[in-house]
Parts: sequence; C-alpha cells; structure tokens
Amino acid sequence: MKELDAAVDFLTRTDKLIITAHESPDGDALGSESATRRALAALGKTVIILNADPTPRKFAFLDPDKTICVLQDEAQVPAEVETYALLMLDTNDIHNIGSVATLVLPRVREYFIVDHHENEEDVLTGNVILKSASSTSEIIYQILREMGVEIDLLMAEALYTGIIYDTGCFIYPKTTAITFDIARDLVQVGVRPNLVYTHVYESNSISALLLQSRVLSKLELTLGNHVAVLTMDKEMIRDSGANYEEADGLINIPLKSEDVRVSIFFKENLDGLLRCSLRSKGAINVAEIAQMFGGGGHRTAAGFKCRLSLEKTRRAILERLRVHFQ
Repeated sequence: MKELDAAVDFLTRTDKLIITAHESPDGDALGSESATRRALAALGKTVIILNADPTPRKFAFLDPDKTICVLQDEAQVPAEVETYALLMLDTNDIHNIGSVATLVLPRVREYFIVDHHENEEDVLTGNVILKSASSTSEIIYQILREMGVEIDLLMAEALYTGIIYDTGCFIYPKTTAITFDIARDLVQVGVRPNLVYTHVYESNSISALLLQSRVLSKLELTLGNHVAVLTMDKEMIRDSGANYEEADGLINIPLKSEDVRVSIFFKENLDGLLRCSLRSKGAINVAEIAQMFGGGGHRTAAGFKCRLSLEKTRRAILERLRVHFQ
C-alpha cells in the first residue's frame, strides 16, 4: 500500500527506537505499542517503550515481559538518546505524550507518527495518519505485513485488543470489511476472542463496580433527554477505592438508551486534573467540540483536558450541542 510507504521506510532504516503513545494509554495505544516493539525486536532492532502514564490493570496481559515503562525521570532516558528515533502511536498531537514531550522528543534525531485520529489541520506531512482506519492497531498490522514480518501470537493478541477496543467490538462507524479481514487473520494466528474480551471488559475490580454506582447516581439528562452528563470527582475515586482508569467505559452506558445521542463524561483524577470525554451516535461530530478546547479524537469519540472550570466547560459544550436538538 503506497500510503504506508513512509512508515515502512522509517521502520526499515531505523535501528534504535523509542515508542510512545498518548497520555492515559488505552487498548489501541498499548496494543499497537506492544505489537510494534515485539516485531521490531524480532528484526534485531533496539526498541524500548516509554509512556507518560501507567498501563491500566486490565491491559497488563499485553505486556507479560514488563517491557512497557512509565517515564518518570531523566535517568530512564537512554544515555545516547540522540541516536534514537521516536515513534509516536495513536496520537498526532506532540503535546499529548506527557513527560515524553519534554524528556525525549527534543533530544531524539527524528520522530514519526502512525495514527488514525482526525486533526483540525493536516500539517503533519511525512507521517502515516489514516483517518479512515478503525484503529492504530489496524494500521500497524498492515505495516508489519508490508515489511514481511511474521506475526506471532503475542503480536496478534495485542493487535486484536487494539482493534476491538477502538471499534467497540466491531460496532463503531470506522469498522470496515478490512477490519474484519484483519481480525480473521489474527484469530487464525491463535487469538481467542473470548479470552481477550474477558481481559478487556470483564476484569474490573469490585471497587470499580462501586465507582460506577457513584458516578451513575449523579447522571444528568438534558436537552430533551438527548444528552447525558456524567461527573466523577476525586472523592468518588477515594471512597470507592478504585483506580482512575477503571472508569474508562462508563461514558458508553448512557448511549444504551434509545433517546440519548451524546454522552459527556467529566473525570477528575487524584491530582485534580480534569478531563472531558465525549461520545455520540448518529450525525453529531464530537471531535469538532473537543478541538474547540484543544483536544481531538474521532467523529463519535473524542476528548480534551479542561482548562476552564467544569461549569464553564459544561455550559459551552451544551450550548454547542443545543442546535442539534431544537
């Protein structure tokens, strides 16, 4: 595929790489990272993964050898970092990689992006950003095939995890026949879909269940019951004993209602950082809303860091959505 040539060239000619992904890495970020690291290491390359934030517990199975590191201080950066290249996966925003942006990015000899998110401005020339792809893992699968890499079971599990996570188990709009063809190939390698599903969707703690009950108890419906607003503050996390990452899937629950078209989730972590996630079904493009606040994502799934107060942010989002429900 010609559109993958730049990535194939970069990975073929580069022998020392640092791989990273966006802050709060999810199934697609971690799946694409894990598969890429394993594939490149098999080709004899020096590869390390440095992420800004820890791996959520439910995705730990993707890293049985504990190769994914959280970058906390400069001592973790290779001494000869200027001889490395940086591969950014599942984000096209160099400001969305946390500590890697300050400790690694300015010092490497070059960087390259593989991603599938929409961006307000197409200024990232020379990278591989396929907005039509269901996931970054789908793109990585195609790149590895172009490179002639034999995909083993651990790579296949990582890529399959990324695909099911970013397609919502094959239901989101970017799911295509290509997505199913790739999933079929990965299952033929040996992936067991039921086991991956259990890891990703059925491995939360009792604390996570308690957190879910607290968040849903504050559910607000507005704009004719077409928009749901969820809020999680750090007290809810402390009281339930859950981890911040275990609130990951709560935003999708209101969308199970026929009337709800958009779900908004304000999430505060234990350090007080407030983020907003947006999901929609139908014609409403929530990526455009996220971009208003310096974020981004997909047409039906997006997010951003809240730099204004929760109430000001909430009011601005609802005002933007009001036109869809008049």
